[in-house]
Formats: sequence, structure tokens, C-alpha cells
Amino acid sequence: MNKPLRILMVRPRPSPVTIGLQHVMVVEPLELEVLAALAGPADEVEIVDMILEKRDLDHFLRAHDPDVFCVTGYITHIPQMIDGCRAAKRFKPGCRTVVGGVQVEKFPEDIQDAAVDFRVVRNATVSFPGLLEHFRDPACAPVPPGVLAQGEALEEDRLPPYRFDFPIPRRDLTRKYRPSYFYVFHDKVALIKTSFGCPHGCSFCFCRKITDDHYAVRPIAHVIEELQGIHENEIYIVDDDFLVSRERVAEFLSFLRDRGIRKHYLVYGRADFIASHPDLIAEFKALGLRTIIIGLESFNDRELLDYRKGSPAAINDQAMDILNRNGVDCYAAIILSPDWGEEDFVRLRHKLSELRIEFVNLQPLTPLRGTGLQVEEGRLVVDRADFPRWDLAHVTVRPEKMTLAEYYGNIITTYRRVLFRPRYILRHLKYPLRMRAKLAKGVWRVSRQYRRISKEARCPK
Repeated sequence: MNKPLRILMVRPRPSPVTIGLQHVMVVEPLELEVLAALAGPADEVEIVDMILEKRDLDHFLRAHDPDVFCVTGYITHIPQMIDGCRAAKRFKPGCRTVVGGVQVEKFPEDIQDAAVDFRVVRNATVSFPGLLEHFRDPACAPVPPGVLAQGEALEEDRLPPYRFDFPIPRRDLTRKYRPSYFYVFHDKVALIKTSFGCPHGCSFCFCRKITDDHYAVRPIAHVIEELQGIHENEIYIVDDDFLVSRERVAEFLSFLRDRGIRKHYLVYGRADFIASHPDLIAEFKALGLRTIIIGLESFNDRELLDYRKGSPAAINDQAMDILNRNGVDCYAAIILSPDWGEEDFVRLRHKLSELRIEFVNLQPLTPLRGTGLQVEEGRLVVDRADFPRWDLAHVTVRPEKMTLAEYYGNIITTYRRVLFRPRYILRHLKYPLRMRAKLAKGVWRVSRQYRRISKEARCPK
């Protein structure tokens, strides 16, 4: 009988040069909790969240002596994932190293390294258990489809069809970290996922390409079963877009009402859905909706057309009116075009004030590979291999009408005008002092990063 595996799963700490959302939000590593649920009943699984840990990775390698080392992340984490695998191999050369995440799935060549044994590129919830069986008995269990061994190239036509199985995550394995998970003013927040992919075709978005434009949903009854097992009251539904189907959202709300589930919710949603379903937003608010993250993207019809957003700028106004009337917070995402001049930033600041938007994520237009966004490589100011700076916060395309330093200066000014408007600060008094202090500290850290980058742009070495 094969002995149980000791499996160490790690979420890496971001690079210091990555402009850190982790300063204003740190949420549970749901992908690791899902994979942990697929290990064998006798396997020993540990999850380490290096964002929150003070000790270095070597400490946990010594403490757990893993047979299998797993690490996942985004494009910005590629150097840290490689470094983690190298550390595991130094500690224990026979340890099998496995990497995964959305960038690895689409561009596994970015993480070719002698220390990386396997890369999961398709159907992780199906292929990962098969890979563990391969570790237990290589002679009887081959490397499963959807997993690339070291040096193996991705061949799309040999990959299995997409499957979207989803077990109940092992949230018990992050118990010691859970009190520290938060998202802006949502304290002790838990994540739940109800769908995979996105049915929309926005040109700038990498999310839809992760599943090659496939979109699948979990039965709402299964979602509710999982939701009822979550201890936290703050729930972040991490679908790329939860507000897709009126019927599905209504079914979700019906379950909440019938079962007396009282929690608070943070969801992703589009402005056109909100504008078309004011009654549903009001009902959701009554059942615990607190915040909607909306990709408003732009207030310019031409830009929205270029982004293939599928809705005009007037819809953004209508959606914000509905949210403001119902007392639902909006975390707005805005794309900053490299073609903008000073007057465009001024118009943006006026519009954000007019619509009473209190929280905003300013994203310089970022031509990530695989999205379809095309720019001349000569316009890039961040090298494609400089992974930590492809964070949707660094300016990656050289601005047309101002210097790089001036562009960063306008980003900083816009954040200040939104976040430190006196009437908004007064409204924040409704939140606990601890959360206000945490957000203020996070905003200061992000501002310090932006100021440093702006200074570097003014005085390049």
C-alpha cells in the first residue's frame, strides 16, 4: 500500500515592485483550498499563506518536510513561484514541485525551470488528483491529461475538453489566517465561486480567455449548500460576473429568503445588468448585498466601443443612480487610456464626483497576452518578461500626450480626489475604526509605491 503524501501548498508573497492590492485587500487562497479537498483521505495537507506569514518559506519546508510542493499565482507571481520550487528542491531534491494558476494555464512556457516538475494547464480539479496518483504509483498511474512535465510544450489539440467540477473547499486549512482576510471595508471575508468564465467578449479582459470563452455555472442549490457551511458573515462571490442571468440571481435570492440566510455580499456585476434590473438590486440589497464591483471602464462611447464593452456610457450613469438610491456601495474599475491628456483626467475626476463614486480602481490599459489588445511593442515601457510589473496598475504603454511621470502624477491626483473627498470620509464613519485604520494604512502604502514609481519616471537611472 502506498504511503500517504505530505503536501505543502503555498500562496506566494508578491514582489515588492508589484503595486499591491494586498494593501487594501487580502482574501483566502480559494484555489488551494479547492485542490486540498482533492487530496487522498490519508494525505497530510498544509496551506501556507505567505502574504500573511512573517517567517520565510524555508521554515515551512523544514516544519512540514513535504513530498509534494504546490504553488499557484498570477502573472505577477511567476518569479516567486519559481523561487519557491527552487527552495523546495534545495531542501529536498526528491520533492515533486507543481505549479498552477491562470498564467500557467495559458502560457506555461513562462515558467519553464529545472526546479518545476509539473505545470497544471487544464481542468485542475480533474488533473490534480490524477497527478497525486501518479506520485503514489508512477508505474500504474501516468501523468494525467492537462498536466505538462518539465520541458514539455503545450499542444492545444492534445488537451482534454474543459470540465468544471468544484468540490467544497478545505477552509479548515486556512483557519489561522481567516481572521485577517478582508476586502476594503468587508472584514473577515470568505470567498465563494458559483461560475467559471465569462459570457461577455470585452477586448481587454484576460478572464474570458482563461477558459477559452467557455462559460459554466454551478447549480444554485449546490452553492447554497456551500454557503450555509461558511462561518463568516461577509461573503465575496468571486465569479468574473455574478449578475449575468436574472433567473439565476432570482433563484439565489429565493434560497436566501426561504432558508433565512443572513449574510453580507460583495459581487462582480456589469452596469447594463444593474440598469436593466433595479428591482432585483433592491431585493438583493434587502437580503444582504453591500457592494458591487463594476467595470465601468470608461465614460466615453468611443472607448467603450473599442473595448467591445457592449453598452454605452449612459448606462454607467443609470447603474450608479440605482446603486446610490439603494445604498449599495460601488467599487468602480476604470481603464486609463495611454492616449489620454490632462483634460481627460480632469473630466474623469468630475465624472467620478458627479456619480458619487467613493472607491475606484484605476487601471492603465494593459495589453496582456491573450486578450486581443494590440499595441506596438515599441510603445511598451515595461518588458514582457518583467512579470511583477504586469499588475494592471503600472503604466505599461507609453502615454501619447504627456510624460510617464506626468501620467503617474494624474493617477495619484485622481486617487486623492476620490478617496479623500471630505463628504466621503464622513460617510466612512459608519465602518468600524479598525477597518478605517486598516484601509488608511493600505492606501498610504499604495500611494507610496506610486510616488516612488513617479519619481523613477522623472529621474530614470
